[in-house]
Amino acid sequence: MLKSLLYIFGFLIVGEFVSWLFQLPVAGNILGMLLLFIALKLQLLNLEDVKPASDKLIKYLVVFFIPYGVGLMVHFNLIAEFWLPITVAVIFSSILTLYVTAKILEKSGK
Repeated sequence: MLKSLLYIFGFLIVGEFVSWLFQLPVAGNILGMLLLFIALKLQLLNLEDVKPASDKLIKYLVVFFIPYGVGLMVHFNLIAEFWLPITVAVIFSSILTLYVTAKILEKSGK
């Protein structure tokens, strides 16, 4: 389990470093996940190497959303003022994400 956590946090650190080094407008944790995905897809890393920690992290995923919920409540007045554009953006981006995911899965033959 420790080895799998080291892999996951290693990719997180690399992603943060790349984001900082090149001053990219993409968060380092997103780059780290993308690099981890590429390493798994190219079989540079085996799924069994990261599975124990990822299973535990997914089990407690809801805990990671608590800071975002608190942040939403801090900006409640702003959200209340712009609720319609926010709602439209959330619905549109969710539908777009579902569509793109379905197309990718369709092309991959799964």
